[in-house]
Amino acid sequence: MSQTVFKGVPATDPAATAALWARVRSAMSPITRVMVNSEDNNRGAGGRGGRRGRRGRGGDHSRRKQVDVGQHESKKRKRNVQQDESENELASIAVSQSAALMANNIIQTKIMAQSGLLEDFVLRPRRIVKGRDEFRKNAYSHFGTAPPPGGDYTAIDGLDATQIWLSLSNDQVEEIIEEYRCMKYRRLCEAEYAFFATETFLRRQRRFLQTPTDRKWRAERMIQLFAPPTEWSYWIAPPSFEKCPEFKFDLRPDCCYWLSLAGFNSVYRSELRDAVYIQDEDWITCPYFTIEFKKHGQSIEQATRQACAAASIPLYNRYRLKQEALEVETKEWTDSDRAEMKHYILTFVGTQYDIWVLRARFSEDSSTWDGCSMVNICKSSCTSSVGVRRLESWINEIHRWGLSRHAAGCQTDAKTILNDNEIDTSMID
Repeated sequence: MSQTVFKGVPATDPAATAALWARVRSAMSPITRVMVNSEDNNRGAGGRGGRRGRRGRGGDHSRRKQVDVGQHESKKRKRNVQQDESENELASIAVSQSAALMANNIIQTKIMAQSGLLEDFVLRPRRIVKGRDEFRKNAYSHFGTAPPPGGDYTAIDGLDATQIWLSLSNDQVEEIIEEYRCMKYRRLCEAEYAFFATETFLRRQRRFLQTPTDRKWRAERMIQLFAPPTEWSYWIAPPSFEKCPEFKFDLRPDCCYWLSLAGFNSVYRSELRDAVYIQDEDWITCPYFTIEFKKHGQSIEQATRQACAAASIPLYNRYRLKQEALEVETKEWTDSDRAEMKHYILTFVGTQYDIWVLRARFSEDSSTWDGCSMVNICKSSCTSSVGVRRLESWINEIHRWGLSRHAAGCQTDAKTILNDNEIDTSMID
């Protein structure tokens, strides 16, 4: 009888079982060696106890020792035979049963983000792939913008209330370079890198209990916010296009920027939960920028996989918000609509950083979700002034996009949906 292990996945799926069985084989020998070594050590301890008690026992002890040695060797040979038989028996178990064993382990550990299984069983089945690098553009050409007068982003209309802009002096840049070189030389832990980068580049808005009435856009920086997707909310995990293990997407990105609800009109602000996901009902929505850290020497692929998995959730739900708004107005997707379906990512591995854009992909009819592609748009290091300045401009421009085009688009789509729910926002800004 066929045994179903994954949610809707037969245990005899060739691709899945081949990968899982390879992991079983690689994990078997180390575990067996540990067990055998532990058992031998225990027996060796018993032998030493016998030697300590041999005084005054003469030949009896000598004969007993010979018997004991013979018995020990016999038991050891028997144990080795049993061990070989056990491994042969395990190797002969049906692939479906080995897949079942590993599948249960995967479900229990929820396919930890640190595991190499993340790409095979989470990203690839959902068509979350890495695209071709785009290094030729700087931040301004990428967004089609120009630097603000004097580099002052608060001079941009509607963004003067934002407190997260970077404006580094030359002295500050040199201090940053020295700090990163010191952390690399001292081989400091991931937390040190993350803390320094957060306080230096990833600034936060002052928080408030009473929502400001100025209707100006603000970003809320969240550190390791736990916001797992749920079927009953407007916060749903991207779909899988093939059979794969269940994954809860209960990730905690190191840092993420969300939109504050302060930018939405107070007249319909309380109704937004009927159109889009709201964290804690009256706080933040529609994240646009995700950051992941790893210490120096760790794999950039690990940071990239984790950030990509975390960022795919807000991107997919931004797509769903736009899709529902277009359905309400019986409109089709335009090129400009598709171009705005994106989410930005910053990965830090020690002193090295990469900036990515996660773009929604569309099916051939250009109307349905077909996964997303992660494209590297900047790669540099914080050990040079050029690298620090590039990071400064990219972060500022990502915030500029998030608090203008992204925020305005989310607001427009939410209002369209609320209008369809008999909440008249047509005359409300």
